[in-house]
Amino acid sequence: MDPRVQPLADTLRLNTRLFRNCLVDLTDEQARVQPSPATNSAAYVAAHVTESRYLLLKLMGAEQPSPLDRYLGGWKSIDQITEWPTLDQIREAWSEVAHALRDRLAGMTAADWDAPHGTRFPPEGGSRLDLLGFLVQHDSYHIGQLSWLRKYAGLPAMKYS
Repeated sequence: MDPRVQPLADTLRLNTRLFRNCLVDLTDEQARVQPSPATNSAAYVAAHVTESRYLLLKLMGAEQPSPLDRYLGGWKSIDQITEWPTLDQIREAWSEVAHALRDRLAGMTAADWDAPHGTRFPPEGGSRLDLLGFLVQHDSYHIGQLSWLRKYAGLPAMKYS
């Protein structure tokens, strides 16, 4: 693995574990509760961050269809979702994309990382490495939201183990 990528790949692995830990003992009903009309639910956040990993995989040149597209394809807000995937379906999609992403990142060359990514984000930088850094931060941001939503549901704090 390109040494520039190793710390970001380590963070993705940590986030994979933390994502799973955020969902421990959370029910589908608890996950769909919005703390306020202007706040996303844990189910929405979990599905969104899972979908963003499928996007990252695609932008890294290893597109794989998301099993959540049937529920979430083309959505822009929580209000547009009429049928929800279960947390088990979200967990399964997360595991699938986490493994695919791990394998893809390990196989990319320095030239792959330096190549332009061709998207509108991140705001600065145009290489795939810049994009990876941005989306790892995005991943971490939403893991934080999930940990808060878990506590809102009355469950103990997320564990790092």
